[in-house]
Amino acid sequence: MQILAPKPSPSRALERARLLAAAGLAALLAILVLVTLPRADAAPHQARQSALQKPSFVVIQTDDETLDQLYASLNVGGIEVQAMPYTQALIAGRGITFNRYYVPYPLCCPSRVSLLTGRYSHNNNVRGNVPPNGGFTGFKARQAYSHNLATWLQGAGYRTIHIGKFLNGYGDEPFDEGKDVPPGWSSWHSVLRADTNHYFYGYTLNNNGILDGPYGDPGSWETREYGERDDFGCPSAPLNGKPCFYETDTFNTIAYQELTQTSPEQPFYLQMDYTAPHGDFRRPAGPEPALRHYNTFAGAPYPHGRAEGFNEGNVNDKPRFIREAPYLSLNEIHTYRVYYQKALESLRSIDEGVKMIVDTLGGMQRLRNTYIVFTSDNGFFYGEHRLTGGKFLAYEPATHLPLLIRGPGIKPGTSTGELAANIDIAPTILNLAEVEADKSIDGRSLQPFMRDPSLRSRRPILFESFVETADVEANGEPTAQRARHNPGGGPKASASIVAPPKDYLGIRLGPYKYIEWPSGEKELYDITKDPNELNNLVRVANLSPIRAFLHAQLIRLESCVGLSCQEVAPKFPLTREQQRKVDKQRREEERQKEKEREEKRHHKRGK
Repeated sequence: MQILAPKPSPSRALERARLLAAAGLAALLAILVLVTLPRADAAPHQARQSALQKPSFVVIQTDDETLDQLYASLNVGGIEVQAMPYTQALIAGRGITFNRYYVPYPLCCPSRVSLLTGRYSHNNNVRGNVPPNGGFTGFKARQAYSHNLATWLQGAGYRTIHIGKFLNGYGDEPFDEGKDVPPGWSSWHSVLRADTNHYFYGYTLNNNGILDGPYGDPGSWETREYGERDDFGCPSAPLNGKPCFYETDTFNTIAYQELTQTSPEQPFYLQMDYTAPHGDFRRPAGPEPALRHYNTFAGAPYPHGRAEGFNEGNVNDKPRFIREAPYLSLNEIHTYRVYYQKALESLRSIDEGVKMIVDTLGGMQRLRNTYIVFTSDNGFFYGEHRLTGGKFLAYEPATHLPLLIRGPGIKPGTSTGELAANIDIAPTILNLAEVEADKSIDGRSLQPFMRDPSLRSRRPILFESFVETADVEANGEPTAQRARHNPGGGPKASASIVAPPKDYLGIRLGPYKYIEWPSGEKELYDITKDPNELNNLVRVANLSPIRAFLHAQLIRLESCVGLSCQEVAPKFPLTREQQRKVDKQRREEERQKEKEREEKRHHKRGK
């Protein structure tokens, strides 16, 4: 049943919104005071005290953000405007960037569960976005529900806080009412029906077991227009005197409240799961930016041009479902360019949230002992390989994502090319917190590579997918959810193709990415030389030893568990050409040795 009508009302939600708006203003003022006031005599003592405590953690996870979007900028009147300047300066600039970070299963729910459990989907068994094998309902029915990063840290004395989107289907009736606070969370502020609606106004929150909302007016699905948007002055100083409801700003305000209400003696784990830059499935395409950021990236070009695979011309080397994909229409090209621009604009309020979190921790004297992790659950296609509006494939735009970490012992402004994955985040945090997991973990701690960015290993990353068309279709929206929203038909979110056959497998190791499809088709790319995956090398005879080697490693990883997933691979074999050169050199060396032996024999006979 519907908990609250999707219309604004002078109820507890309105009163709460007023409090949140006031708290947002108070937060900004408090930060200014804390930053500008000279340190009291107690500050050094507090800093020393903090250093003796276990470290705290903030994990910031966006929804569908690509690697390109983190670094996107637009020249406006000769001034270069970045989409996420604070994130780059305050996390990457003060920490380490993992340049080869991947998600093994680029789909919302499975990716998020892998982050929480440190396990591949074939081991945590959350294999999609909808029941029975996925979504919040599938998560709740599996061991991952009560054995994950939150339960492990809470059991070790950490205050655990969740804010934002959790898993697909949470609060999505008839599967779930959204009343649960999952085990392990000390404080819980999570959005109901987040993946059904992706509303930026008119959403409902479960605040520590109490359903509050709606926050604002969602408008209607039919009109595809919000009933009312925040004033330009939100979140701190609305000019119209009304409360501020924009979702990202609400999350940021709650984060400030939760951080400042945490005891100085208690370590904490804060997980910020933003909805942006995921779209809300309604026209105009894309997510809803805060009003103050409207049109700040209007005119921004696509991240990739024709030479980089946009609306790719020659797809004869791709699997059949790509070969059969039509060229993007002019309407699709326009629609998803607008989508991309709005995604960048929606990221700006997240970027402000990053600054707020850093400033708040600094004012609390807790920044030096807190690790801050920034990442995304999966990427998104903006026309690459003729794909729009989806993810769930192993290509770079969907799987190669941001991972930035700052914290104690990390040298500022560093980067590493070590392969990393979302299964590594939980074991990294557990290692730094000195907490043991009660289940096997497939990932490994990234601490050694954070301390010494020059370190390298040959640990491969597995790609796997159990998605099928009935699970995820256009724009990543589950079919059943779209049907409830749009029972009468009419325009829907669209993509150039639907989901591919399920159960593909792949591996990332060294410079290579290798994919096997259930149809028997295969793809092999040298990502170092071909980062846009335009030239499938699988039929290049010279690379057949490499292909066989990667296939063998893939078979090993397909069913790996725990430590076997962490094993490093042997050295790559030589290519055929390299082997021929080695054989030729060996023959020349043998001839030279034989010549020297013959000369010695001749010399002896001459004596």
